[in-house]
Amino acid sequence: MRDVHQSNIFEGHEKDRQLSLDTQALQTKLYMWVAKMIAVCVVHGGVGPHFFSERLFHQICGIPTPTATVDEVGDHTFREQLIKIQEATTVREANSAIAEAADSLSIIGALRHVSSLEEKDSLVQSAADFFVNGKLATALDQFVEGLKTLGLLEELRKNPAVFYNMFVSEEIPLQAKDLCTLFDVDFSVQGSNRRDRENMTICFWRDWLIDIEEGECSPVTLEKVLEFTSGASTVPPLGFPHRPQIQFLHEGNRIFPEANTCILVLRLPLHSSYEAFKQYMMEGILQAPTFGLA
Repeated sequence: MRDVHQSNIFEGHEKDRQLSLDTQALQTKLYMWVAKMIAVCVVHGGVGPHFFSERLFHQICGIPTPTATVDEVGDHTFREQLIKIQEATTVREANSAIAEAADSLSIIGALRHVSSLEEKDSLVQSAADFFVNGKLATALDQFVEGLKTLGLLEELRKNPAVFYNMFVSEEIPLQAKDLCTLFDVDFSVQGSNRRDRENMTICFWRDWLIDIEEGECSPVTLEKVLEFTSGASTVPPLGFPHRPQIQFLHEGNRIFPEANTCILVLRLPLHSSYEAFKQYMMEGILQAPTFGLA
């Protein structure tokens, strides 16, 4: 989902993104394919984008949207030009600002001389409407077509409120307690030497999660720990297919954490001190993409 978020078919604030126009993406039907990917993630994994603007969400759900504002114009240069026209206090100032934006306004069919401030406001509004809605109509149609995958679009339009938080609202950051309670622990027999070492390791694990939450283990984050274990940086709203499990690495030569993301198993190394545990856990998490431990 991170790659979807960074796709060039979106623009705007990190947590308030809308579609952007890319003619090559239209030709290759990238809008449709990205929407298909989102549909599969939502239906099979329960993982939503969490970055759609409210306007984009309403558009795909078929809900009427409010009048476009200049602030929603994604192109910085054109937005500044419209703001200058909008802030003009006389007709002369307005026409001067319009002349400066002539190339941009001409492309969208909004270039015209105004004879009143009301006409100026109308020009700005029509330009913003076209930029936010009109020019993206074909891209939006293609995107909506992709969301039909697995019946997602039908459900979105039937129950938009159910999906709102999954598409629009920012994700709630993980907390240490979330990961502490997420796993079942595969302990050895009570009273055994192995169990004693495992109990100490679980204490190290919980202390380490708290340190991460408090920012003492940067650049390791709780999201990276979960991704190392499961391949997902967030817990799906419907949960994982089964409870993730913690196992222990009693072999002395296995000093780094290991994980099997297919069966959701995290294997913790056993160290005699918290500092050693912390060091090798951090190195293991950060180097996992290099060494392929996850």
